[in-house]
Amino acid sequence: MSTGSCSGPGICGGARRRPPPPPEPALSLAADLSELSLDQGYHTLADCGPPRRRRDNSLSDTLWMKILSYLEVSDLCRMSRVCRRWSRFVNRLLARPEPWRRIRAAGPLEIAARCAGARAGLCAGSVREWRMKNTAVSVAGAQLVAASFRNLTHLALTGSTSMDARSLAPLITDLMDLRHLDLTGCLNVDWPEWAWLESRLAARRPPVEYIDLTDCSSVSDAGLCALLHTCPSLQYLYLRRCTLVTDAGVRWVPSYCALKELSMSDCTGVTDFGLYELAKLGQALRYLSVAKCSQVSDSGIRTLARRCYKLRYLNARGCGALGDDGVEAIARGCSRLRALDLGATDVSENGLQILARCCPNLKKLALRGCELVGDDGLEAVAYYCRGLTQLNIQDTPVTLRGYRAVKKYCKRCVIEHTNPGFC
Repeated sequence: MSTGSCSGPGICGGARRRPPPPPEPALSLAADLSELSLDQGYHTLADCGPPRRRRDNSLSDTLWMKILSYLEVSDLCRMSRVCRRWSRFVNRLLARPEPWRRIRAAGPLEIAARCAGARAGLCAGSVREWRMKNTAVSVAGAQLVAASFRNLTHLALTGSTSMDARSLAPLITDLMDLRHLDLTGCLNVDWPEWAWLESRLAARRPPVEYIDLTDCSSVSDAGLCALLHTCPSLQYLYLRRCTLVTDAGVRWVPSYCALKELSMSDCTGVTDFGLYELAKLGQALRYLSVAKCSQVSDSGIRTLARRCYKLRYLNARGCGALGDDGVEAIARGCSRLRALDLGATDVSENGLQILARCCPNLKKLALRGCELVGDDGLEAVAYYCRGLTQLNIQDTPVTLRGYRAVKKYCKRCVIEHTNPGFC
């Protein structure tokens, strides 16, 4: 019998020992990252199955033609440079009259008119609308536009500092169907003299219905008078910030045109005497803006409201001489009023209460800077004008009581205010 120690595991009752795990190789972080490819992500670790067949996403020629047909000519010319296929589509589209109805050009007017006329070819007669911004307008360019695109009905040459009465004249006398003229921001433009236009127009008058001369600071009373002589069909006239226009020019408006909309904002030379003459427009006038005409007072507004009883919009913002008497005349004479701006005027609680009772269909009301307006007047407006959708009470002494009244009765009203306690 052997006396040596037992080496078999578990036979002599000894504890079984687990062999230590083999040491892991020490890999640095750089070595770990070197094994990964930069484009590996979650999708490379999951089994996505067999590769799918690539779908053919190319559109048919018919569909491409349909998509490109919604672009203007200037955009189509850019698209034609992408590839030969698109160039072929664009050439086919430009051979049709439809894309040529509206042109939005850039650069000097003469060069743009020459290029557009050459590209349009037989489709030049289809052009109805021409728009340009900050362009150089010359007499030759205006003559070329009038000769190449005689069927224009809409013309917009905005922000041009080189345009004047000489370059405007060919557009007035030669475009037989012109109805919409936008010269916003043309600082040096004035309407040509009537004595010069009369010999060229003969018995014909251009059928212009819309003229926008906003920021045309060179327009004078004589130019306005010539404009009214030239365009008896005029219905929409905007003279915002035409600071040379005074009562002497405004007095001719009812004599030649039955205007529906007239804006004379910031025309500081317009006074109550001008409104006396404008009142002769009668029921034709629906929109009037005399904002910041500081010489307009209750007297002029009273006469206007008595005769222009179908007025829908009136902007008297900044007319500091306008008070409750004028507002009462507006309320009683223009019961169909939908929008009224009385910002920075002397209207008070009494005026607002009368306005609310007489104009229940009021949708928009601006009282910004009216220091005499309070909660009582605002509660009356909220109670009677329940269809109110927009209210401006910035810089007014209205408190939370008036604010809550508007919220209670005018469910859809958007309130503009400067009081953080209303939130």
